Amino acid sequence: MPTFLADPPQAVIVLLVAGLLVTGLIWMNRRGRKVAIAFLVLLALTCLVVLVDRLFESPREEAVRRVQAMVAAADHHDPDAFVAHVADTVEYKGESQTPAKFTRDQLRRHPFWNLLRQFNAHVAAWDFSRDDVTYPVRQSVEVGFLAKGEADGKPFPMYFRATFQRQADGQLKLVRLASFDAVTRNKPVSVPGL
Repeated sequence: MPTFLADPPQAVIVLLVAGLLVTGLIWMNRRGRKVAIAFLVLLALTCLVVLVDRLFESPREEAVRRVQAMVAAADHHDPDAFVAHVADTVEYKGESQTPAKFTRDQLRRHPFWNLLRQFNAHVAAWDFSRDDVTYPVRQSVEVGFLAKGEADGKPFPMYFRATFQRQADGQLKLVRLASFDAVTRNKPVSVPGL
């Protein structure tokens, strides 16, 4: 399914609804056949766009869903649920010049999970803007979002870029993660303990 149909921009929906309102009001005023046909065509087109949007998940929507599932797993301190959305190897880039590479099993057993449990950290993510989405290579999508870890009432906000790539099983899995300062969004910052 083309991304434009599976994940239409909000402007398309707004224009279709506005067109429906205008043609509906004109039809109510004039009761003409041409206006009624235009209204019905717009209604069918709007229904089709909304139906396709609901039935098919775009790569961006799948990546956002997976990030939210990973954040929920981190918030519940569940490494098994977290790595279910990770490829066989994942690359993490923080402040270090060279990215760190982890296998799924290394990530599952990483001491970072003990740190989350020790401080009873709360993890949350938000601001999954369409402006922060890129498609770097075929069968992959990169999403940007804000997230925070909070322990003892002290939040630690960061900006992340997560790259998901389609795997052999047909699912998008995390292959690359980079963390940045939440304000500038371009200064690399490392996740504590990772």
